[in-house]
Amino acid sequence: MMQGRSTFTVSLISEGVLPTSVGGVGRWLDYLINEEKNIRFNLIVIGGPERYSHGRIIHYERIPLKNAGQVRSARPEILRDLLKLFLRNDENPLYNLKRESVRRYADCPSVDSRIFWGILTEFYRQYFHDRPYLKFFLTVKSLLSPLIRILRIDEPPRGEVYHALNSGYAGFAGTVMKCLTGRPLLVTVHGIYEDEREWELRYMQSEDWLREICLTFFRKLCMATYEAADLIVTINESNKRRIVELGAAEGKIEVIENPVDARTFRPRFKSDDEKVIIGTVTRIVPMKGVIDLIHAAKHLAGRLRNFEVVIVGPIQDEKYLRKCRDLAKKLGVSGIIRFIGQDDPVRWYARFDIFVLPSLMERSPMAVLEAMASGLPIVCTETPGTKEMVGGYWPLTPPGKPRELAEQIYRVASSLDESRRKALKIREEIIRRYSVERFAIRYLEVYERLRR
Repeated sequence: MMQGRSTFTVSLISEGVLPTSVGGVGRWLDYLINEEKNIRFNLIVIGGPERYSHGRIIHYERIPLKNAGQVRSARPEILRDLLKLFLRNDENPLYNLKRESVRRYADCPSVDSRIFWGILTEFYRQYFHDRPYLKFFLTVKSLLSPLIRILRIDEPPRGEVYHALNSGYAGFAGTVMKCLTGRPLLVTVHGIYEDEREWELRYMQSEDWLREICLTFFRKLCMATYEAADLIVTINESNKRRIVELGAAEGKIEVIENPVDARTFRPRFKSDDEKVIIGTVTRIVPMKGVIDLIHAAKHLAGRLRNFEVVIVGPIQDEKYLRKCRDLAKKLGVSGIIRFIGQDDPVRWYARFDIFVLPSLMERSPMAVLEAMASGLPIVCTETPGTKEMVGGYWPLTPPGKPRELAEQIYRVASSLDESRRKALKIREEIIRRYSVERFAIRYLEVYERLRR
């Protein structure tokens, strides 16, 4: 604890993420709550587990998605107002919320009520009558259900600052809590919420009209959060530019880069094995480009002797995993592709010779920071986040181009000793620029500025 500084409480709000969650935001949250010794933390998790305990969290609360909360009186006009979130116009009922409007919106009819069904059917007939009704109904219901539950928050946990970890449902929950208590709202943007939802919808091959109503809803939801936030912190300059493009005020956005713990992620002695281990640490989802890495392995197979591709990370899309395995078998490289599943990345960085991230979209990947802090040569696709983080150190390849990815892996592997020496020099810069201590000082300054 810093001497001379008073302790105070920050209420963190996340969308399903815990300090123990796998992935970059979970790791980031773990750094935050463990390094800020002068702060007591509440943790509010949308869709989180019923119970959760952590030594640094003084109060845990979940906002359940299936429990609609208490409604005093179901007022049809409230639902009619909220349905404007699905229309492509400038009307945003969530924009510039006040305490009175939050209390009013809490009287929205529940999603399982006959009133909800009747009004939504009326709205459908007016605006979407030429589209399949069931798809429309289920989509709108699924999007409004968490929103209505958030609007029914009655007594939010107290804190001197509310800190939401995205601009979507978590950010909106922070907006509601700010309205109810008058305390300031900080929003940290890791990935761009609107862009990530669009990518997911395109991968799901949603019909254009359905994708459009979803994206219209998410854009208006995020705009309400951007407007309500007293300060928006994001993780790099490319994110800042994108948030401004989406409508946030540039003057309220600051950049605090992601941290990496140099004590945990450090170069380790690797046995003199002739086999070259090409590794990645990533979630098994389409956005991460694992299929391109498998294609790259096929291109390498005729040129690089004695190598293996190791993929470490949670399987979050079983269908995509099957697609990856089937492709490896079809290409004849299943013998050199290993899917490890979820495991401690620290011990795998120690086994890798080269770290590869073949993602189609990244904003500021923690795995790349960890790999660079571990002293590994890096091969990355060029995305907004990797360009800023890696582009000054290692050449980047176009996303979705496995042949170019394979060529860069081959260049690094062909001069591995030289690449390792370069990686160790780069590490010195990385651990200074992205130190956990620097990260903690910046966030403490932000919290103290907001609570005054």
